[in-house]
Amino acid sequence: MFFVVLGGSSALRSQTQNEGYILHNVYCLLSRQLSLLPVHACIRGHYHSADEQSRAEGAALIPRLHHRGAKEGLTVKFRGYLHIICVTAILLLTITVTFAQDSKVRIHVRPEQSSIFVDGVLFGDSSRTIKVAPGKHTIGVYNYGYIPQVREVTLEPGKNPGIVFELQTVPGTVSGPWGRIQIEGASRAAVLLNGKTPEYLVGHGDEFNNSGEFLNCCAQQLIVPAGTHQLTIMSHNKEIWSGQVDVAANQRVVVHVPSGKQKIKPWTEGAYLNSADRFTAGTASAAVAVVRPSATFTAQSAQINCGDSTQISWTTADTVQRTMTEEPEATKQLEPSGQLSVSPKATTTYNLKASGPGGTVNQTAAVNVNTAVQSSLQASPAEIRYRKIGDKVLEQGASNLTWSTSNANVVSIEPLGTVSQNDSREIKPAPKQDSTGQVDETLTYALTAKNDCGGSSTQTATVRISGSIEPVPEVSLVSVFFPTGLPDKSHPEGGLVKSQQQTLANTATEFKKYLEYDPDAHLRVIGNTDERDSNVKNKPLSERRANRVKDYLVSLGIPDGKIELVAQGDEKQLDGIQSSSSMQKIRRRSRKAWATSRIWCGRTTGVSTSNYYRKMFFQNSIFRAMRTTQRFWRTAGGRITKKS
Repeated sequence: MFFVVLGGSSALRSQTQNEGYILHNVYCLLSRQLSLLPVHACIRGHYHSADEQSRAEGAALIPRLHHRGAKEGLTVKFRGYLHIICVTAILLLTITVTFAQDSKVRIHVRPEQSSIFVDGVLFGDSSRTIKVAPGKHTIGVYNYGYIPQVREVTLEPGKNPGIVFELQTVPGTVSGPWGRIQIEGASRAAVLLNGKTPEYLVGHGDEFNNSGEFLNCCAQQLIVPAGTHQLTIMSHNKEIWSGQVDVAANQRVVVHVPSGKQKIKPWTEGAYLNSADRFTAGTASAAVAVVRPSATFTAQSAQINCGDSTQISWTTADTVQRTMTEEPEATKQLEPSGQLSVSPKATTTYNLKASGPGGTVNQTAAVNVNTAVQSSLQASPAEIRYRKIGDKVLEQGASNLTWSTSNANVVSIEPLGTVSQNDSREIKPAPKQDSTGQVDETLTYALTAKNDCGGSSTQTATVRISGSIEPVPEVSLVSVFFPTGLPDKSHPEGGLVKSQQQTLANTATEFKKYLEYDPDAHLRVIGNTDERDSNVKNKPLSERRANRVKDYLVSLGIPDGKIELVAQGDEKQLDGIQSSSSMQKIRRRSRKAWATSRIWCGRTTGVSTSNYYRKMFFQNSIFRAMRTTQRFWRTAGGRITKKS
């Protein structure tokens, strides 16, 4: 709070209206007690600064106070001195109480031209004492050509120990082409170039307001890269001027801050100036040479496949802010140098924008994304066999599907489903046909490969299925006849006439097909005789006949192990009725001697071949016709059964 004594009557003012009312009333009370100030003066002061109610109360008191003042008159002179002492004491007490809550700290800076910012607010240049509220603060010290220093500090109420900032110079010099900016009418104002944060500070107006035309030793100049710059002038943390300045090479632009007018003059010295330090200062001279920012921006791989990543690398110098833009993603803030891994889904151009006091630099890096998908699908062999008998598949060929893809992350084959990117698989397709008959179908396999970048590829391969679907085969039940007494011991291979051989050939063909359906099936050959001889003769005869049938079946391709022999002799003879019936048939059909034996076929019906034996009967009724008389030969029977 600040109070000012004006003349002999004094007027009190405060930063806040309420505090002003309180102090004014205290002052008036003391003045009245000392009789130095007429009472009505206090009322007027109160009247002009109070609300409506207070004004009304004050107006009511004025007549009475006039009467009292006329009665008492003016005070003696010595009381005036006492009044001044009291007011001064009150003033000092108020100031002490008010400022006792602030924190004070002395900031020492090197170089002395450095500017001080507290919490982003400009406090001025050179070393100074600052007053802020107690607590945590961020103090930054900046001077172009030096590395800034920023510290977090905690300040206590009252006086704090001093803080020293000694900035380190940035190595290197600056080269052209360049021009000059001269600032007029803003000696102590801060000058910021191409930005409005403390990092863009290049100095203050007093460093750039002397052209040096008359005294070259005292030139104060701001040297900038040729081009367009955004100039900002700030005084006491308030922007007093901002605008665009176009600076051509070897020219000087004079900016008059109060009016905002600009003048362009030649600067011939710039053509002969090869290099300059970033900051130099003398007794009455100063020069700041601002360097243009630089940046490199590259992609490690300019060509990638979908799903792959690459590294974006950048390095910058003399920059304050760095941003990378990737559409449609938001802008990223970057460090002065670094790397960033990116995985674009389409061809993308990345833009780097880096700015500093010397201007802005833009760089681009393009990454081309290959979205095309390559794929192949083959089936080998392209045709397979299929055979089914009844409910058993006897032959089901296999084919190998082989596929490969590149630049894809999702691969599927219909009807197999999702598969790996590169692989092979054995397939055994079955036909859709379920009825008996010839099979001739073509199955199509379709491969689809996709990636996240919108690329896709489709390939097909076909497999032809050929073969048959057959019913369960039947084996005919037959009887085979031998001539009487054959085969005999001396000719065990005889006795099987051609007609009976054909019968057995048909049976063998049917049984071999049945073996395909049921590989565990067996044939049982049973030799029988009739009642017209003794068992001593009939038993060996039935064995020879059964063996002769077996040998012939084996010669037709039936495995030996699939045939079982049973010689029954006269143990189970053909009964008289069956034998007589057979003989009668032979008599009717025989017209000459040694007639070909006839085949009588019998079939057992209603028996499941999977659970029971399928029986085939060999019945032998052999006769011999004599020229003069007919003799009837004995008949022997045989039986063939299937054993599961």
